[in-house]
Amino acid sequence: MTTHPPVFDDCLTAQLQFMGKIQTHGALLIADQNDVIVAASSNVADWLGLSTHDVLGRPWMALFPELHPPSSLADFPIHGVSSVHLHTVNIRGQRLVMARHRARNHVIIEFENPSDTELISSNRGAILAACFGQLARVETEQQAAESLLQFIALVTGYDRVMLLQFMPDWHGKVTAQITKPGIQGYLHQHFPANDIPENARMLYRKKLQRLIADAQATTADILCTRSDPIDLTFAELRAVHPAHIQYMHNMGIRSAFSVSIIVGGDLWGLVTCHSLEPKGLSFADRQLCEHLASATGLHMSGLKRLGRANERHEHLLMRRQLKQDIMANGVTTGLIQRQMTEARRVFEADSAWVCYKHEHYTDGDAPAVANRRALLDWLVSQQTSPIFSCNQIAGALSANPDLVKLASGVLYIEISDQDFIVLFRKEISETIEWAGSPADKIGTDTNAGLSPRTSFAAWVEQTRGQAKPWSQVDLEAADQLRKIMLELTDYIALEHQTLTDPLTGLGNRNMLNRALEQSLGAGTASNAHVGMLLIDMDHFKPVNDKYGHATGDKVLVELAHRMKSLLREADVLVRLGGDEFAIVMPNIKRPEDTETLGHRLLNALTAPLTLENGTLIQLTASIGAAVYPLHAKDAKALMHHADMAMYAVKHESRNGFKLYTASA
Repeated sequence: MTTHPPVFDDCLTAQLQFMGKIQTHGALLIADQNDVIVAASSNVADWLGLSTHDVLGRPWMALFPELHPPSSLADFPIHGVSSVHLHTVNIRGQRLVMARHRARNHVIIEFENPSDTELISSNRGAILAACFGQLARVETEQQAAESLLQFIALVTGYDRVMLLQFMPDWHGKVTAQITKPGIQGYLHQHFPANDIPENARMLYRKKLQRLIADAQATTADILCTRSDPIDLTFAELRAVHPAHIQYMHNMGIRSAFSVSIIVGGDLWGLVTCHSLEPKGLSFADRQLCEHLASATGLHMSGLKRLGRANERHEHLLMRRQLKQDIMANGVTTGLIQRQMTEARRVFEADSAWVCYKHEHYTDGDAPAVANRRALLDWLVSQQTSPIFSCNQIAGALSANPDLVKLASGVLYIEISDQDFIVLFRKEISETIEWAGSPADKIGTDTNAGLSPRTSFAAWVEQTRGQAKPWSQVDLEAADQLRKIMLELTDYIALEHQTLTDPLTGLGNRNMLNRALEQSLGAGTASNAHVGMLLIDMDHFKPVNDKYGHATGDKVLVELAHRMKSLLREADVLVRLGGDEFAIVMPNIKRPEDTETLGHRLLNALTAPLTLENGTLIQLTASIGAAVYPLHAKDAKALMHHADMAMYAVKHESRNGFKLYTASA
């Protein structure tokens, strides 16, 4: 028989899942794949009426005949969605709650008293339904997490329930809390990262809830017939490192319960509960809290994905506008200034610096020229790829007050050896209130390696030299921006005059011919559809006659802008002349996609338009479409059939859309 001793390594590096002890508010058995008991906690006799000598090496069926059927641990019915399955059992006249889960080739079985399991189970559906209803009404991740805090406080009844959100450097900030009267709170205070080191965070990512019923209670050893340690990552009763027990003692609490919030696969934070006195929490309560946290984490993940999708869409619109602007006007000083301002808005940058063909341009409150040059030398020395970002200036430059103030955050985008874009974020000077000094967080003694902090008194620190970090979406968008610049800047200046309409900045008939040729070639190679739409404004001549050609031109520009806003990045919108436009839709999935766009175009083009003198006018349009290769096998036939569909609309009643048919 082997006793697995607790691992008293440094708490920062210890493999906490192999501690080899459990808390004594329950008992533990471990069976192998043949249902033979290979390990048991030393307190098993107190719970099951059998000593460790009685249970080790014996089959599960022989030990607990009153539980048959089922005949095997694997045959117990599964309830709920947790990886830990709960069962109410009667063993030797004692009613217990049994939890079991699989850990590799072992089954871990734990026993606790039923407590208020029945009461909580009967209300479980109502509590979950209330949580789902509340989540449906929240709009931010923080609101969702605060809603979870309220439900867990309701279920657990602890003295202090805190929402601890992890910051980028893994220190925690208490962003919300619920405390009973007379209980000290830590709202808005920060806890150093090593209060919950990485090895503990790893377990929090896997095991979503954790109870320490009484920090002063004795623990029970795990006795085993095998020498290899047992992985207790998902065990409900696993004991914790002595350093953590000391931490709780220093904090003045006897019981703690925590629930992990996982967002997008990452540990977002914890709902951590404290009691000044010993406090148990039933299996069912804990599992309910785990389900609440899982549902909240999924909802927060959805909100996060939506936020990122909106960010990506903003960047896409910026790149689309940049592309159209360059195609219409070439790379000019005015374009650079316009696009720098737009880039600052979308990237949430305070200033921008662009170098193009040895000319330098800035927008916003950028650092001085000499400081920018020094920064550029540092950036070139730091970068290992065309995109480099940081949110804190390092090295000798950290002593430069101009750079620290205006350029603590830097996003560098290299376009070529000479051309680049740099976006800056200003320093964010923040006053952080720590729950105890960050310096009082790591110590060493002969037993535990890590000595917990002895003080949780508030301590204020002023942070300097840091900016808001660049997000993953920012970095992705920077790479896409670089690719677009590489594609456009080399050839657009030469083709600008021959491919663009000088009034609207759209492509012209030459651009249409090129787009059709390229799209049909790609469509043939990939068996994709290509859509062709022709748009003719109905009765546009009276606008020129009544308000003048200058006003008519402005109306055409506005109509072009409305149409561009509805297109994909790959779509090509051109002005054929006068009030006629055409759109090429490469690589569409269904012919009906042209009809969807056609009706959206109609809605946009027929929306009222206000002239400079305040006059309100409303136009209509006739739109026809054809799809390659469904309606035509070449570009000429495709344009002809789209034209036939458009004139069919004009012949019928104007102000409509028609997809080509043989009778159109």
